[in-house]
Amino acid sequence: MEPRTDLDAELERLQQKLQELARDRPPPAVLEAFAAASRPLLAGLPPEDEAYVNSRLNCMLAAAGLVAGEPEGEPCPTGNEADAPETPRGEGNDGR
Repeated sequence: MEPRTDLDAELERLQQKLQELARDRPPPAVLEAFAAASRPLLAGLPPEDEAYVNSRLNCMLAAAGLVAGEPEGEPCPTGNEADAPETPRGEGNDGR
Protein backbone atom coordinates (compact mmCIF):
# COMPACT_ATOMS: atom_id res chain seq x y z
CA MET A 1 0.00 0.00 0.00
CA GLU A 2 1.07 3.59 -0.66
CA PRO A 3 1.80 5.83 2.32
CA ARG A 4 -1.14 8.10 1.35
CA THR A 5 -3.46 5.11 1.30
CA ASP A 6 -2.21 4.09 4.75
CA LEU A 7 -2.71 7.63 6.00
CA ASP A 8 -6.25 7.81 4.66
CA ALA A 9 -7.05 4.42 6.19
CA GLU A 10 -5.86 5.66 9.57
CA LEU A 11 -7.92 8.85 9.20
CA GLU A 12 -10.97 6.73 8.38
CA ARG A 13 -10.34 4.66 11.51
CA LEU A 14 -10.18 7.85 13.56
CA GLN A 15 -13.43 9.06 11.97
CA GLN A 16 -15.15 5.87 13.08
CA LYS A 17 -13.59 6.20 16.54
CA LEU A 18 -14.92 9.76 16.80
CA GLN A 19 -18.42 8.58 15.94
CA GLU A 20 -18.23 5.85 18.60
CA LEU A 21 -16.96 8.28 21.22
CA ALA A 22 -19.64 10.86 20.43
CA ARG A 23 -22.42 8.32 20.99
CA ASP A 24 -21.83 7.89 24.71
CA ARG A 25 -19.68 10.75 26.02
CA PRO A 26 -20.12 14.46 26.63
CA PRO A 27 -18.25 16.77 24.21
CA PRO A 28 -15.28 17.55 26.51
CA ALA A 29 -14.66 13.84 27.07
CA VAL A 30 -14.98 13.15 23.33
CA LEU A 31 -12.37 15.81 22.55
CA GLU A 32 -9.98 14.42 25.15
CA ALA A 33 -10.37 10.82 23.99
CA PHE A 34 -10.10 11.77 20.32
CA ALA A 35 -6.92 13.74 20.99
CA ALA A 36 -5.45 10.68 22.71
CA ALA A 37 -6.50 8.41 19.82
CA SER A 38 -4.97 10.84 17.28
CA ARG A 39 -1.68 11.30 19.11
CA PRO A 40 0.12 8.22 17.64
CA LEU A 41 -0.69 9.29 14.08
CA LEU A 42 0.44 12.86 14.69
CA ALA A 43 3.64 11.78 16.46
CA GLY A 44 4.95 9.77 13.51
CA LEU A 45 3.77 12.12 10.79
CA PRO A 46 6.23 13.43 8.19
CA PRO A 47 6.25 17.25 8.04
CA GLU A 48 4.86 17.27 4.49
CA ASP A 49 1.67 15.53 5.70
CA GLU A 50 1.03 17.66 8.81
CA ALA A 51 -1.23 20.28 7.19
CA TYR A 52 -3.29 17.63 5.39
CA VAL A 53 -3.83 15.50 8.49
CA ASN A 54 -4.55 18.46 10.77
CA SER A 55 -7.09 19.79 8.29
CA ARG A 56 -8.81 16.40 8.05
CA LEU A 57 -8.90 16.03 11.86
CA ASN A 58 -10.31 19.56 12.27
CA CYS A 59 -12.96 18.83 9.65
CA MET A 60 -13.98 15.66 11.50
CA LEU A 61 -14.39 17.65 14.71
CA ALA A 62 -16.34 20.41 12.94
CA ALA A 63 -18.64 17.90 11.25
CA ALA A 64 -19.32 16.30 14.65
CA GLY A 65 -20.21 19.72 16.08
CA LEU A 66 -17.33 19.63 18.55
CA VAL A 67 -15.54 22.72 17.22
CA ALA A 68 -16.99 25.79 15.54
CA GLY A 69 -17.24 25.88 11.76
CA GLU A 70 -14.78 24.79 9.18
CA PRO A 71 -11.11 25.59 9.79
CA GLU A 72 -9.97 28.99 8.57
CA GLY A 73 -13.20 29.51 6.65
CA GLU A 74 -12.29 26.95 3.99
CA PRO A 75 -14.70 24.14 3.18
CA CYS A 76 -13.80 20.69 4.42
CA PRO A 77 -12.95 18.45 1.47
CA THR A 78 -14.56 15.05 1.13
CA GLY A 79 -13.85 12.03 -1.03
CA ASN A 80 -11.63 12.79 -4.03
CA GLU A 81 -11.62 16.47 -3.04
CA ALA A 82 -9.39 15.52 -0.08
CA ASP A 83 -6.19 15.66 -2.10
CA ALA A 84 -2.81 15.94 -0.46
CA PRO A 85 -1.59 19.50 0.18
CA GLU A 86 0.87 19.40 -2.72
CA THR A 87 -2.05 18.96 -5.15
CA PRO A 88 -2.96 22.39 -6.59
CA ARG A 89 -6.52 23.51 -5.89
CA GLY A 90 -8.87 22.54 -8.65
CA GLU A 91 -6.77 19.55 -9.68
CA GLY A 92 -8.12 16.20 -8.59
CA ASN A 93 -6.91 12.69 -9.15
CA ASP A 94 -7.71 12.95 -12.86
CA GLY A 95 -5.26 15.86 -13.45
CA ARG A 96 -7.93 18.46 -14.16
